[in-house]
Amino acid sequence: MPAPAPTRSRGAPCLWFTRLPLRELVEAIRVAHFPWLPGPLRVAIAEQERLVECDPGAPSLLVWHAVLNHAQTPVEVFGALAKRALWPVAATARGDGRAMPLPFAALCPEEGFADAWIDLHLGACIRRGSLEEEPEVRRGWQRQWLEPRPLAPGLRLRRAEADASLQRLLFR
Repeated sequence: MPAPAPTRSRGAPCLWFTRLPLRELVEAIRVAHFPWLPGPLRVAIAEQERLVECDPGAPSLLVWHAVLNHAQTPVEVFGALAKRALWPVAATARGDGRAMPLPFAALCPEEGFADAWIDLHLGACIRRGSLEEEPEVRRGWQRQWLEPRPLAPGLRLRRAEADASLQRLLFR
């Protein structure tokens, strides 16, 4: 297995421009899907290499890239990225080779919407290496940050599908 590529150091945390309660969102995700992780989880927004990174620890630190720090970034994007970042940490924390209780697709039906939104609104400033890694954010992302982020008609349908799947999970 090749050695991991060196990563750029994370910049200082940024002021939050999103109107979403990110701490509460991450804590709700931890309690619902990864209750064995110590909490409450810490959250931040900073300039870094990837869209989301998770520093394991007790409690873990979840950091989103500053390009997402925008009032029009949907909650589904933050939620899907949080779940993806926490998944390997949670799998390791279960220990003893125990399998995760649900497949990832079952706990993250909003992933398709989130990926489509990221590709539509941030595609010019991200680079996807492989499906197993979060996209890297390229230099010059600030221009993309300034662009408006309206919800395209096709994404409205994907959001409705994700909402329906989440409702089925919540009200079983």
